[in-house]
Amino acid sequence: MNTHEFITSFALPVAASIAVLWLAYRLLFVNSNRFKFNRSFLLVALLFSLALPLVGLLMGSNAPQIVEFRHSMFSGYTLNEIVITPDGPVATPIVDASSPAASTWYVSLWMVLGIIYLIGVAVMAVLFIVKLVRLVVLIIRSPKCKMDGYTAVYTHKEQGSFSFFRYAFFPDENVSSDIVRHEMSHIAHGHSWDILFVEIIMILQWFNPFIYFYKRELQSLHEYSADHDVVTSGVDKKNYMMLILQQCTAVDFSSMSNNFSLILTKKRIKMITRNERAKRLWWRLLATIPVLAVLLIANARVSAQQVSKTDMNANETNTADIADVNVTKASNDSIFNVVEVMPEYPGGMEMMIKYLSENIKYPEEAKDKGIQGRVFVQFVIEKDGSVTGVKVMRSVHPLLDNESVRVVKAMPKWKPGLQKGKPVRVSYNLPISFKMDDPKGNGLEGTTWEGTGKGTKDKVNYTMHMTMEIESATAGYFVMGLKSEQKGKTEVVFEDVGLPFTYTYDGKSMGSINPTNPDGSSMTEESMPPYGFTVDKKGNIIVNFYDFKEEVGIEKITFKKK
Repeated sequence: MNTHEFITSFALPVAASIAVLWLAYRLLFVNSNRFKFNRSFLLVALLFSLALPLVGLLMGSNAPQIVEFRHSMFSGYTLNEIVITPDGPVATPIVDASSPAASTWYVSLWMVLGIIYLIGVAVMAVLFIVKLVRLVVLIIRSPKCKMDGYTAVYTHKEQGSFSFFRYAFFPDENVSSDIVRHEMSHIAHGHSWDILFVEIIMILQWFNPFIYFYKRELQSLHEYSADHDVVTSGVDKKNYMMLILQQCTAVDFSSMSNNFSLILTKKRIKMITRNERAKRLWWRLLATIPVLAVLLIANARVSAQQVSKTDMNANETNTADIADVNVTKASNDSIFNVVEVMPEYPGGMEMMIKYLSENIKYPEEAKDKGIQGRVFVQFVIEKDGSVTGVKVMRSVHPLLDNESVRVVKAMPKWKPGLQKGKPVRVSYNLPISFKMDDPKGNGLEGTTWEGTGKGTKDKVNYTMHMTMEIESATAGYFVMGLKSEQKGKTEVVFEDVGLPFTYTYDGKSMGSINPTNPDGSSMTEESMPPYGFTVDKKGNIIVNFYDFKEEVGIEKITFKKK
């Protein structure tokens, strides 16, 4: 998981959930004297917030067949297309494949945010350790006395009484029995575990102001609960309230201990005398159900969009997605699509294109039969630069497929790609187009169709451009690219490798268009991608999207012949 994914998929959803549930608590329960319930609500709210990204991912993930289809079709960096004709190769423009499509400012921004986040985590972790060390040092250096169920620590300092796990800290030995009961209540209820739990979440959510509100409220609830235990033991309320006022000192509220004296002394006294019917509590508890439902639904939608974007833009794929990788030692290594330093063919991209153009021959049998089309070959550049895992991702005909694979397998070693200074395995897609000089068919062969759609989602403008190439009398492919624009910055969200399709022709327009599997076979209903094709009365091709309407506001795109 990279910095962008961690922040958008975990840190921010957790922060948002913590904030919403805190506001719900303030509106419904903050003035309730059901202290045990309030404590449980806050702790469960934190646990729910931490688990929410996982729940949202499970609820919002794409259908497995769509995820698998996208990974199998669109994994790997796409190289320049090589065009082969019966008379020889066609000149191919050279495009630098050493840089990823994502813009530099976008990567740099998330890198900066990641560094800032890690610095905050480090600072909070150090402060957490310092507070622990201070308590341990205080325990070691101070006189102690074993009591029934706890250890009394006498600090001989001008500060209030407090507790930490099974240690109760008092200024001296002359301590009121009511104060002892108060600290014993903290120890008995395990209030220190609450503070420790919140402190750990504060390290991860240091940027979220609401997590500090949680800690302050939990500490207050601990005091209310301990006060309640002391009063219900038979102590005179008035005398105990006077003792609270006398003991009120400015103790560090941010410490990890449970302090006897807090800033909220006035509210503590109010809570001691407050009564509440349980019926009112249950009505307020029911009111939190819609809040939880909204959080689940919202997080599921965000997770679905994140999964969708990750599937289409994945920088890393498992070796199971690449067939015929003949390197046993590297079988468990990850295969990247884009790395910091991309692999380099000996002599550069120009030499690679020259090698392919000179060595790929148009099969004679394919010429005689008029077979043409675009073959997509996928291969892996290993850590030692060797070419492995060569396979056809989109088939046209065995004659053209075999010729493409033969030449790619015979490539010399590349200079391997680097990620964080170490050699890694990188996947590539190579489109090889075989074109006849005199195509025969319905007159649509060799034509190009283009369509552009625009949409807006969450104040971000999206543009989708699609190009459809008609290769033969019954088949073709299209390429789909999506860009987003926000505050003047344009970002390439994804750009797909050509998706093949078959079609029928009625003499005027294409009667039907059906996406096919990479090998040319028909797709099952379950594996069909989330879009479909229709043809209007004017002969224009229309692609209807089932998911982009909700994701980016794009509902359909109309193609016209270029």
